Amino acid sequence: MKKTLPEKYVKTPTGFPYSPVLSVEGKELVITSGVCCDDYDGNIPEDMELQARNTLLACESILKDAGCDFTNVFHVEVYMSDLDNWGVFNKVYKEFMPDPLPTRKALQVGLLPGFKVEVVMWAMK
Repeated sequence: MKKTLPEKYVKTPTGFPYSPVLSVEGKELVITSGVCCDDYDGNIPEDMELQARNTLLACESILKDAGCDFTNVFHVEVYMSDLDNWGVFNKVYKEFMPDPLPTRKALQVGLLPGFKVEVVMWAMK
């Protein structure tokens, strides 16, 4: 899989961790469902940073099972119950996502009780 970012878009105007546009070349599309931070026992941490970290770790595991990793991800959708947590999410997100950063959208939405973030990832093998 090859991701290319046009030179003029290397720096985003907002400074947030995303690429405004990517050209993606590959053979197989892999899309996760909405991934949240709960464990298999249904426990949901209250801390936003821990929710973000656990959600991204869960995404990493799911992608691995599909034969991908974060280098294959070209688009991310972030759904948050409160966009005031955007800075906390971005801090954790930057620890996981390699350059060139995926394109991304973020929306404030109603999530299932207890959840502060849900993530959908699009990857190309």
